[in-house]
Amino acid sequence: MMKHIAAGLICLVLFFGLISPVSAAEDAPDPLSIAQGIIDWKKSDVGSSPDGDLLCDAFLELAGSTAGDWYPVGLSRLGKTDNYAGYLAVLRDRVEERYRQPGKLSAAKATEWHRIILAVLAAGGDPTAFGRDENGQPINLVADGAYDRGKTTPLGRQGINGWIWGLIALDGKRYETPADAHDTREDMIGEILSRQLPDGGWSLGGGVSDPDLTAMAVQALAPYENGEIAVGQDVHGAVDRALVCLSDLQLPTGDFKSWGTQNAESTDQVIIALCSLGIDPLTDPRFIKNGSTLLDGVLRYRQPDGGFAHSFEYDPENPTARPGESNSMAGEQTLLAMAALWRQQNGMRTLYDFRPEEGTGSGEAAYFSDEDKQTVDALPQNLTTEQYVTVTTLLDRLEQSPDFAEKEAYRQKLTAAKETIEAIQEEIDSLNARIREKLYPFERISLRDRKTVNAILARYDALAEYDRAKIEHWEDVIKAKTQIDGLLRGLVIGVVLGTVAVLLAVSLICRIRQKKRRRAREMEELAARFSEENGA
Repeated sequence: MMKHIAAGLICLVLFFGLISPVSAAEDAPDPLSIAQGIIDWKKSDVGSSPDGDLLCDAFLELAGSTAGDWYPVGLSRLGKTDNYAGYLAVLRDRVEERYRQPGKLSAAKATEWHRIILAVLAAGGDPTAFGRDENGQPINLVADGAYDRGKTTPLGRQGINGWIWGLIALDGKRYETPADAHDTREDMIGEILSRQLPDGGWSLGGGVSDPDLTAMAVQALAPYENGEIAVGQDVHGAVDRALVCLSDLQLPTGDFKSWGTQNAESTDQVIIALCSLGIDPLTDPRFIKNGSTLLDGVLRYRQPDGGFAHSFEYDPENPTARPGESNSMAGEQTLLAMAALWRQQNGMRTLYDFRPEEGTGSGEAAYFSDEDKQTVDALPQNLTTEQYVTVTTLLDRLEQSPDFAEKEAYRQKLTAAKETIEAIQEEIDSLNARIREKLYPFERISLRDRKTVNAILARYDALAEYDRAKIEHWEDVIKAKTQIDGLLRGLVIGVVLGTVAVLLAVSLICRIRQKKRRRAREMEELAARFSEENGA
């Protein structure tokens, strides 16, 4: 009897074990609703209205930076409409500006190119002809940042990240590499495979396997694992070993640890990796631990405001992230993971596959409208850097528009406005550099610095209130001014006290001398009187 009961229980366990992945998938929250919560949180974070664009003027200030470029990728891959034209305009301007510098986008980090390439693709732009360099030639971000990066700086200078993201960027639209390319796809794949650790994972320093880096390596290798792009290397075996490693690293709660910290972003990257391979992260039994899926692992970090926390403990590798509070990086990476999952569930291309037949939801640049003309005409006479995004976006839209009667007049207005704003930004940058150069260390501040500090104060006062907010460490300028004023006050007090002391001393000496002279006269008079009396 007991044997029959035991057998029945085992059957029930096996039965529920078989259906649990399906139940988990059916009961899982909708990726689109999770993503919308992140978008709403981020709108609030940057000061946009709930029904406004996330890519508002305040957000566009982040274009070209790590803090800015990933959100438009997530938005676009979720099919969300937003201000992609504005983002492209500002990003193009930033790229052109940085290309005028010796290191261009970065002297050391190739991933600056890769991230921007993906952002341009997401916003509907062409990274192979994105603006013009100082010689008027089209800027080819794919060449400069991926297959020809090694002509100036090795693609792997910053480690395996350069090879991984160089390959992901190159495959964003399956770009062809020319015959004379410095690095081919096979080169990049070979470099990635050569760094795989014995347990199947990857790490930055070649030590303990890291789930983030392992998942990113899988994302880069995914198009080659399924045979879409043929290469003469065992990518399939490498990916299989990587999946075993990731499964072993997954925690009972469904998430992962990276560099000793349990966090959301590592789990996000594994979700993206599985989706890139066509594996369902919600049902694959290798990634369900104690009934917890990868999505369950990510949702542990979801906050009441819709955002996501990086971790629930202090992370020395990410010191700006507050434990248990919504964090921008956690939000952007979870947004990307939800986009990857949503696209998979809807039979769409993978997250970083931007080929044209796929509808990305990215907006097209609008023609210069009557409303745009009114915006130009309403620009304030005294411009500040607050108008940078507006002016840059309008100028970009104007250049893409067909000719019309007033086009040249508006071009001149916008060009002049942009030059004025650029001059203000140069003054801000110069002033910040002056502060860093002249005010430190504080213990060396002396009266000799009074002229410098007063000049900094005068330049600061000449700026508009909005631009003053961009001056860094202004409290240190005030501190230096206070210190110099104290020294000057001490000097003045010292001079006054010294002068008083001298005057008192002179007065005392004069009184003593007067007293001596008076006594001398009295003695003379006494002597004369004595002589007269004796003579008489």
